[in-house]
Amino acid sequence: MKRRGKNSPAIPASLAPLGHVKDITAGEVQAIQETLNVNSIRELVAAISNGLLETVQGITAVQIKNIKRAFKLYKTDDTRIPLWDARVAGQELLRIFAQFPEVEKVALTGSLRRCKDTVGDIDILIQATEADRRKLLYKISRMPQTESIVATGPHHFCVVLRNQLQADIRLATRKHYGASLLYYTGSVPYNQYLEKLAGDKGLRFGPLGLTDSQSGEYVAGEQETDIFRHLGIGYLDPELREGYEEKTYAAFYQIPSLVTFNQLKGDMQIHTDWSDGTESIAAIARYLSHTFPHYQYIVITDHVSGKRPNHVLPPEDLFRQAEEIDRINALMGFDYIKKGLETDILENGAPELANDILLQADWVVASIHTDFARDNTDRLIRACEHPAVHCIGHPSGRMIGMRPPYPADWNAVFEAAARTGTALEINSRPNRLDLNDALIHQAISRGVTLVINSDARTLSHFDFMKLGVSMARRGACSKRDILNTWSWNDVEAFKAAKQRLAQQ
Repeated sequence: MKRRGKNSPAIPASLAPLGHVKDITAGEVQAIQETLNVNSIRELVAAISNGLLETVQGITAVQIKNIKRAFKLYKTDDTRIPLWDARVAGQELLRIFAQFPEVEKVALTGSLRRCKDTVGDIDILIQATEADRRKLLYKISRMPQTESIVATGPHHFCVVLRNQLQADIRLATRKHYGASLLYYTGSVPYNQYLEKLAGDKGLRFGPLGLTDSQSGEYVAGEQETDIFRHLGIGYLDPELREGYEEKTYAAFYQIPSLVTFNQLKGDMQIHTDWSDGTESIAAIARYLSHTFPHYQYIVITDHVSGKRPNHVLPPEDLFRQAEEIDRINALMGFDYIKKGLETDILENGAPELANDILLQADWVVASIHTDFARDNTDRLIRACEHPAVHCIGHPSGRMIGMRPPYPADWNAVFEAAARTGTALEINSRPNRLDLNDALIHQAISRGVTLVINSDARTLSHFDFMKLGVSMARRGACSKRDILNTWSWNDVEAFKAAKQRLAQQ
């Protein structure tokens, strides 16, 4: 950052953060203030968002870019990255920071902590003493992952990483860590909700904690739970801290607990080298039984088709695959591997495969793989109404950043799924996350049972299940909403209930 010369104008306190941006002088701050007629950061952000910063003479493109990064205005829908990629990058930074002796605590915040399906930048909070700020800045600036630091404030570093992701790092002392964690996790509407609750009690809420509105006296802030307790509300998981109405927050507080990854008892959509996967059934069973020992079952659901030419399991080979599964289960000593399949939903809503084939399977997933632009309400409802279809795979058909969900009357689809006892999938692949959080919440409110699946093609894909759990949590799912938190006997009971409904 350029230093202010002896005769340079003073930077007004209301625009002080602008002076923390790399290579922005006090004179340039004054030029921005006078040209744009801004006297607060809120007015500055509005002017930048409206493209007015480019009208200030003497401000270079690099400076504009740095200012936008510093105020989180550089990201667009095109620059947002999948949750999985952001989580991997964020966890790497947490591991590095945790090794610094100056770091007492470190956590992800922002949309990454709230597990939004795409993330603009990586927000991190570090607990450290004021005395260690300079040491931390020095070490962060010299990390191999750091390309440049575009802004430094008393409690904020804005870092551009070599992979071109942006990391916004906030600092807090122990006294304020909980309040800062809560505040910088957001969302903005949720913080406004907390500010209102605080105001009603004669308090103020911000990153420095709860303070008395009149005296400014510190009330709480060391732990997130301290803030919630003083506001008279229960702890709300980060995934639910979005822009809901107050009555919705009140309903969330009544949820016993959100579903967790360790509650899953199995993965119910897996592809092998019999179709479009890369691993053998034996390798998958061996890997999952060791890596996720809480799994009690897995379901092999290769694409089975007599029409598609490539990367499918021909129906006539199902018997041979079943024999292999029986052989592996015998070696394992119990029926760990279930015999499922995935079939296409045709244009008329019927599954491609004949009933005699579907009835051989322990679990049938039916999915739409064509005609993504048309309204697919009728196809989804007819698939739900088929007595041999247990689950609809990736129901909305979206591919994040590539293809939007196809049109559908989701109220009608959810009504059909609940009425017929058909499960809907939360597909955990990073580019799908389908159903999304909003549809998940809508589905369970209609009594729909959901299944979290990896849709894995290779061993590394099984970790994606954690993304599916995050989506389920954002949709306010508890264990009772997710079928594969149940035992296989309960899954069989679910299937039998569907058969009874079909016969009514």
